[in-house]
Amino acid sequence: EEPWVSEEGTGQALVQRLQQEGLSGPLRWLENCLRRTARDREQDGLSLPVPLVPLSEENEDAMEHQGFRALLRELGLRPPANEQESFWRIPATLTPQQLRQAAASVTHCDSDPEGLPQRPEALPAAPRHLQEPASAEQLPATLGSDSESEEPIPTPLGNKRRRQLDSEDEDSGGSGGFSP
Repeated sequence: EEPWVSEEGTGQALVQRLQQEGLSGPLRWLENCLRRTARDREQDGLSLPVPLVPLSEENEDAMEHQGFRALLRELGLRPPANEQESFWRIPATLTPQQLRQAAASVTHCDSDPEGLPQRPEALPAAPRHLQEPASAEQLPATLGSDSESEEPIPTPLGNKRRRQLDSEDEDSGGSGGFSP
């Protein structure tokens, strides 16, 4: 049901090959498309096929690349169904959770070494040893001080967005005094 979370590492090997061939940019674009679609499906409660529209020449070239297309198939994306469709699609059947897993599998070789237990010798070994002591010492102090100062921050951010919406309503002649 989730072919991109391959135990044998074929998906990871394909992603690594594509990165070595200089397709890191298109892989990040693909990851963003998958995450955005997952977020939209959760927010809207709708699940419609979403076309992958490459807006840059680099992404267009990647869509023609045999290995990139193999990755798209492995992720469960489908090629254009007929002459009227010109773009690959993220099928409506993929859930937000599946889309997030697919997005993580596309880039975790590059940006999330801890999620790749198969290759601990490649990159994570040195950074983990260097980062863990520093983060272990700094995080509790940072979290203690930041959690007190950051707790009120999300509320003002939410209010700022509401105020911006309210001020836009005022500009267009609506009643801006209406706030929950």
